[in-house]
Amino acid sequence: MSIQLSDFLDTPAAERPWPEQVKHLSQSSIGMLFRCPRQFERRYLHHEKERPGESLVIGSFFHEALDFNYAQKVSSGTDRPVREVVQYLQDEAVPKVLEGEGGEDNIRWDTDLSAARSDAERILAAYYFSVVPRIQPIGTESKFSIDFEHVPVPIIGFVDVWEQGRTLDTKTGKQVSTKVKPSWQLQGKLYAWATGRPTEYHSISRAKTPRIVTALESEQMVVPVPTDSQKAELEHAFKTAAAMISFFYERFGDEGWPTFGAIPDFTRNMLPCDFCGWRAGCPAWK
Repeated sequence: MSIQLSDFLDTPAAERPWPEQVKHLSQSSIGMLFRCPRQFERRYLHHEKERPGESLVIGSFFHEALDFNYAQKVSSGTDRPVREVVQYLQDEAVPKVLEGEGGEDNIRWDTDLSAARSDAERILAAYYFSVVPRIQPIGTESKFSIDFEHVPVPIIGFVDVWEQGRTLDTKTGKQVSTKVKPSWQLQGKLYAWATGRPTEYHSISRAKTPRIVTALESEQMVVPVPTDSQKAELEHAFKTAAAMISFFYERFGDEGWPTFGAIPDFTRNMLPCDFCGWRAGCPAWK
């Protein structure tokens, strides 16, 4: 009798096949699984990291510098001088991020490190003057973990900034967004569920004169706390993700998971493969 995906939907966690390498799931790993199981296999079963792109690295520079300020603001209630935070960005945050990403030569640069430093400093200063003074965190880089029935491992996440009535997540990019992107929705809903607070996104462009959009500029930058019916749908999505992992692991083991990215549905305006670092060894690209 052949194995069906549905066989694993309601299988107790202790009775299902599960790769021991996968200790937890997150919105990013679930998103990758749904985009392309082969990507998930390479990243989470073989622990292969893609070479990070420049945009991701600049965002990490920015977040490290913000956390340097917010971590002390939790108790002090005041911001560090901007020059001190910029100095930290250049002297501490940049080397720390580069080391964590495998060094400068491992980055897929669109420009170069000097330009990336400049971009990060420019958007940091703009955001620091216009938004940071009105933020009073009660926690930063806070981890949460949620257990779900029939999901063998917890769903975890890290919230950038907690405030009394909301959580904040900043997104940097070449262009600003005035509403929550579809790719942010799973993260926003999961974080809102875990914290009981709406998730507010801040979008910062890397233009010469950075543009910043928060909920003050656009009400569409907020993901509300899910309703009970929305929580049920989310839980079903997590159960489906777990069933897919069990099914593919039972069927293919550690190698040869199927590829989805090269044949997306018509609603996508880009291929997930365009952002995949494993195309060279992928059968979909031979």
